[in-house]
Amino acid sequence: NNYNVTLNVADYVHFDSVYQNSAGKDLPLDYYVLRENLEKAKAHFRQVPEMMACYENAFGLYPFYEDGFALVETSYLGMEHQSAIAYGNNYRSGYKGRYPGIMDFDYIIVHETGHEWWGNSVSANDLADKWIHESFCTYAEAVFVECKYGYEKMLEYLEYQKGFINNRTPIQGPYGVNSSGNHTDMYYKGSWMIHTLRNVIGDDIRFKEILREMALTFRHRNIDASDVVEFWNSRTTMDLNGFFNHYLKMAQLPVLEYHIKGRKMHHRWNAVQGFDMPVDISFENTTDKRIQPTGKWTTLKMSRKELKSLKFRHDLFLFETVKSLTIDH
Repeated sequence: NNYNVTLNVADYVHFDSVYQNSAGKDLPLDYYVLRENLEKAKAHFRQVPEMMACYENAFGLYPFYEDGFALVETSYLGMEHQSAIAYGNNYRSGYKGRYPGIMDFDYIIVHETGHEWWGNSVSANDLADKWIHESFCTYAEAVFVECKYGYEKMLEYLEYQKGFINNRTPIQGPYGVNSSGNHTDMYYKGSWMIHTLRNVIGDDIRFKEILREMALTFRHRNIDASDVVEFWNSRTTMDLNGFFNHYLKMAQLPVLEYHIKGRKMHHRWNAVQGFDMPVDISFENTTDKRIQPTGKWTTLKMSRKELKSLKFRHDLFLFETVKSLTIDH
């Protein structure tokens, strides 16, 4: 991908170190920074080995051991230039100093390095599918958060990401017109699509295995959206066509309509044809229950206590709910 080519010219000083992975393989780490920032950079870039270990555990070996890994200080915020990542976050935590809670890692280091797997190794044939780069890479931030801070903090981080979703245009752009779709939503809505997929599968261990297998299967390859959909269909034995069709091609979120009468909840999806995503609901002091809405009204019997404390798991699935006054058949 020629957008990954770059040239940096400055009064750089160089320092380096070595990351040794769990198998004892050495990866050279090279850093090129402005002379006046040398000591600051030496301290700040100590977070790289921990991040690299998290990503290798999740996605397989760093894809470019023969090229090494480099961060190069630039006058702009950042870019995923393969083996020479542009770094311009001014040695601050988060994104220009903004981050949620205690999650104070450097966003530019973590995000742009994630592109070494998602974008630089697994690449799209057409800019319409640049979401393959940005959605999986933005979800990689959540992968790192879970690795470093744990599952609950990962959910908090995803809630933070959700605030940047705008639902104005589809994640996927039109083919052949030099367009990559909606700039914001191919990042954050795409990340939430993958988080939602994790919970649709409902088996965290299996989901993580498939995600790692995807990174390895398509390593150093250019692919299309159809390759992604076919891959997840084959690894899950699910029909995920409706799932991907809606999240990739529709600007609006799927809407779960529900109507409560007596001790029954009626529900259905207002979404593209074939969208039959399961959703978890929760009740006070009980375990979650999984429901399987379709495009037609379905009825679920519930106790008065359950109806009183009913909550939809919006922290696990990306969708909207609308309470209907009536049921139209």
